[in-house]
Amino acid sequence: MNFRILGAILKKDVLSHAPIVAVVAALFFADALITRLDLVPLWTSYKTPVVLAALTVLLLSVFQNDSPTSLKDDWLCRPVPRAALLAAKLVLVSACVYLPRAIGTLLADLGLGLPWAESLLDAVLLQDGLILYLLPVLLFTAIVTRNLVQGFGVLFAILLCVFVIPTPFVRPPGPLSPGIREEFLNSGMLWLGTMPAFLVSLVLLVAGFRLLYWRRRVVPARLLMALTVFITVLMMLLPMQLAPWSTAFAIQAASGPAPQTDPARIQLRNMRACFPAARRMQAADPAFGASLWEDEALRGVGPDSVAFLTAIEARGLPLDWRAKLNHVRAEYTANGGVSYTLRPARYITDDDGHGSLTHAWLLPDGALQRLRDAQPRLELTYSLSLLKPREYRLPTDGRRRALPGLGYCSAEVDEPGNRIDVDCFSAFARSAQISAELNGIPASRVLSQADFAPAPAQWPFGERVKLTIGSPRLARHESITVTSWEAAGFFEKSLSLPGILGAELGTCPLPTTGPNGFQQASWRDAAPHAAHSVGVDANVQLEVLDFGSEGTPDGPAMLLLPGLGATAHSYDELAPLLAQRHRVVAMTRRGTGYSSKPDFGFDTPRLAQDVLQVMDAMGLEKVVLVGHSIAGEELTWLGAHHPDRFLGLVYLDAAYDRSGDPEQPDVLRLREINRALPPEPPFPSLSLLNFAAMTQTLLDRGHVRIPEGELIAFLRVNDPLLAGVPSIDARTQQAIRAAVQAPDYAALKVPALAIYAQPDPAAALPPWFDPNDEELMAKLAERSRIAAEMKRSSIELFRKNAANSQILELRDATHYIIQSNQDQVLEALERFAGKLDPPNSPSSR
Repeated sequence: MNFRILGAILKKDVLSHAPIVAVVAALFFADALITRLDLVPLWTSYKTPVVLAALTVLLLSVFQNDSPTSLKDDWLCRPVPRAALLAAKLVLVSACVYLPRAIGTLLADLGLGLPWAESLLDAVLLQDGLILYLLPVLLFTAIVTRNLVQGFGVLFAILLCVFVIPTPFVRPPGPLSPGIREEFLNSGMLWLGTMPAFLVSLVLLVAGFRLLYWRRRVVPARLLMALTVFITVLMMLLPMQLAPWSTAFAIQAASGPAPQTDPARIQLRNMRACFPAARRMQAADPAFGASLWEDEALRGVGPDSVAFLTAIEARGLPLDWRAKLNHVRAEYTANGGVSYTLRPARYITDDDGHGSLTHAWLLPDGALQRLRDAQPRLELTYSLSLLKPREYRLPTDGRRRALPGLGYCSAEVDEPGNRIDVDCFSAFARSAQISAELNGIPASRVLSQADFAPAPAQWPFGERVKLTIGSPRLARHESITVTSWEAAGFFEKSLSLPGILGAELGTCPLPTTGPNGFQQASWRDAAPHAAHSVGVDANVQLEVLDFGSEGTPDGPAMLLLPGLGATAHSYDELAPLLAQRHRVVAMTRRGTGYSSKPDFGFDTPRLAQDVLQVMDAMGLEKVVLVGHSIAGEELTWLGAHHPDRFLGLVYLDAAYDRSGDPEQPDVLRLREINRALPPEPPFPSLSLLNFAAMTQTLLDRGHVRIPEGELIAFLRVNDPLLAGVPSIDARTQQAIRAAVQAPDYAALKVPALAIYAQPDPAAALPPWFDPNDEELMAKLAERSRIAAEMKRSSIELFRKNAANSQILELRDATHYIIQSNQDQVLEALERFAGKLDPPNSPSSR
């Protein structure tokens, strides 16, 4: 390489294109500053086309100034070394694009107070993969065209052919199209299309340079450019649409790590006995979740096509690991062969990894008619990525911190915006995914876009991830949890089900074509209570049930608090019995059932204030406070801080120390055992039709009877879309648990009764447990031993510290002691209340 000539060419080009060079360099410098400092929020919406247009002008101007045809025409009088000519032009383009962006990024990062090491890495490493991937096509256009108009005309023609004229890129996929299509962009496997396309286009570009600059053959070079564009698009389309998905996923699996756990231990579980379904004409009904169905998905299918929802859960994963969905397909088989392959009409998967793999599907009416009499089987095949977590605690003070194995991160609370902003930078090999969440509240998790590219494809790039955690007032947030998710293997799992909707048509009939296209249930809350809505906070209303009293009560008033996730209706059968002698009121805490579901106020003192406000609203001056399960936290706090409002406290299997370290060996072991136990089968569709059928199902499975009102409120049995799915708001329930503190029973200033449920050791196993499974029986025995030790520890803690207290242990009881041992609980409550205050005392009203 003759560097003197290279410098001379570079100088000539800079002088010839000084205005363009200056403008492009300034644009890339300003883009780095504006983007990093967020100086112009609207810029992010328009930057890509502006930056690409400027880069195109620069490339066309620089390369067309010494076109290959001019080298041919002036060859004898201009003996310019071709390698030096190309090198000079590439150096100029790099200097105009890369250096200004690197300098701008460095200055912006230092201005933001980032560490020098992070700032240098952020500046040096590539940031925008899109420009890199488009660069071969832009360069090819610059060398085969003669002027700016011709160059932009060629690029515009390419844009029309790829993104405007109907092609696989723009044609809406039908329900019987099995390709992954646009979901490929979020699958974490985008590199399968971009990297091969970039490498192939780069090789063809080098061939084009040789044709033009060494052999001076313009026409073959232009044909090669057309071939380059075609192959680039084809390489992108292969994993998205053209090649079998199994082939693309096999390449991903081969390029990644071998599964770090045995995939055979991971099973898929169907969470619904029958898939909720409706005819196409009813899919827009709000009762079926109209927001799930986009117009494009519903276009082109007949009115009798069936829209349905699937909900599948992955079980058997190692503790706290995730199975991320890459792709799913449904295949109907009949007469020994595959009849139809479906793609989801919409992916609505729970991305935080704690919910089900839920999808919406459309089965066209033509396929439906052919399948309904063919006794088909439905097979759902899921392509999954196994992700292993590495957690970090990150303070929310806005300071930058180095997290080993992840990079640099900061978190800052934005109080006016009601959010926590998280910013992380990773260099070279990166995490497959990064998440941030409130401590102890996994349901608040937000995730970055997944990237399962192998390390060589990640190396030239730095990655900056910005995440926003909403509703920070769900819990204390002096710090948050940031998780680096490492790819721990890739595998496919299939679940085979009979019929069209997950079971035989006799069990899960197809939706009708009449006005009532949904399965009709018959449920009614007939409990003797008056429902009230009591305001306790800004835009927060609580459901309060007043069971009144029969005649003149001769005992103190009682206020009943439900357990975690339960509602006031859980007392629908016990409360009327208590109302024979007492004024009885039950309340549903915020975030549950028919009460408001705000994103704040779930610490124990705030929940306890809700209790006091309900008492004031209902005219209860002094009561016996009765609480089940998690309500023990409110009882302990109120008994210590407001003893003047309570005659006594009754803990219904509620007096436990729940503040233990979640990483404690016994706690971890219980979690592991519970995750490994066989899950309860979904409720059969017939049990959702009425109270008698559901009660019989519960009893057959070894559960206790649950009041009808609680089934309506908790299991949403009157909802055709969600019948049988608990109405628990995971975020708020986790927020309540996260705020739990060690109970201070010594501070109690009122009499207390703690009733504990001791399970029947001879109770029959749930019918879905196999008594011949020795491993299962050993796990159950270990679980019983650990639970008994932890319960005994809590009992002794209460006995030792709670003065003026009583303890009652009920044998052969379940945690839902309100129902399993109703008579004994009623008797204990009456006996305890009878000793607290003389009957008809005004203070108890």
